Amino acid sequence: MMFLTLCVVLPAVLALPARRSPNEACKYRVRSLIDRICVPEGNLEDCNNMAALSALRFSCVPARDRLECLEKIKEREADFSPVDPEDMYIASKLPDQDFQVFKEIRTKEEPAEEFRYEAVALVHKNLDINSVEELRGLKSCHTGVGRNVGYKIPITKLTKMGVLGPHNDPDLTARENELKALSSFFTKACLVGKWSADPAHNTRLKSTYSNLCELCEHPEICDYPDKFSGYDGAIKCLAENGGEVAWTKVYYVKKHFGLPIGGVAPQTPVADVHPEDFAYLCPDGSKKPITGPACRWAARPWQGFLINNDLVSSVSDLRTQVSLANTEGVESNADWLNKVLTINNKTLAIDNEQPISPQAYLDKGIKKIYI
Repeated sequence: MMFLTLCVVLPAVLALPARRSPNEACKYRVRSLIDRICVPEGNLEDCNNMAALSALRFSCVPARDRLECLEKIKEREADFSPVDPEDMYIASKLPDQDFQVFKEIRTKEEPAEEFRYEAVALVHKNLDINSVEELRGLKSCHTGVGRNVGYKIPITKLTKMGVLGPHNDPDLTARENELKALSSFFTKACLVGKWSADPAHNTRLKSTYSNLCELCEHPEICDYPDKFSGYDGAIKCLAENGGEVAWTKVYYVKKHFGLPIGGVAPQTPVADVHPEDFAYLCPDGSKKPITGPACRWAARPWQGFLINNDLVSSVSDLRTQVSLANTEGVESNADWLNKVLTINNKTLAIDNEQPISPQAYLDKGIKKIYI
């Protein structure tokens, strides 16, 4: 917020250090009605278009990039800015910071879900397995090569657990090291996508590690579109095509089996599915029914909006202004809605219960995924 600042002149002997916070330098502040949003310079024109709307009380503060926006909020040169979880991680490490996440950007389909996604391992309930090590030799269903939930997270977690074999052969690319490790660990899989940007190399890799394509609808192609690719496709691979573990999101498990999503009434399930026949495989090797809380392998927080601690006492006004901007942008189909507020026609700004520090916000999930 923009403030009229009334400073008390102190004797020289009590002079403040050259670098000081506004709280140290000034005794009184009078809040104005303008909230200062920080935006990268490339989005300044769109921001000014947003600020020109009579219903909104915004002014725009340009910065080189989102990192400088964090500095401007910290130094009280701006009031707030939209941020990704990665920005929150950086914000949490800045010295002398007092940031607070005061609003989240969630999907309209999942407004009550705590995380943007929760990555899980889905198995048949009667699968004879009591530890993660026993995944070795099973048949695995993945969303696609290079994707977070169905590729990066299982590789990262299984490696950290000491279960997945080494993938650091200097004679192989990073991608081939990963594929080789998965191919050695699982007997069969469906892992579609472009394994290499070079067509000839892509073909060679899929020939060398062909078992990673055997569970796909079209093993000889092993690429999109494929019935057994993607979040729901991985579940179908498990349920219909001989898979024994599927790496997917909680949201798609609930959707596939017709379970409540975010407190909303049950969805229409895929025909002939029986949720009681499946379970979440937990990182400790235990299993949990999919009708209850999931045991996740990783979770990604939502995007959000960041302020400094000076704004917490009047955050309700700012929350109202952001929500109003959200509504105005949707109704007018404005370009600034996405470019400035990072909201689109599938998302909306949601108030969290209380402003929370970036570190605490990330700690709700698994912070190491963003490092």
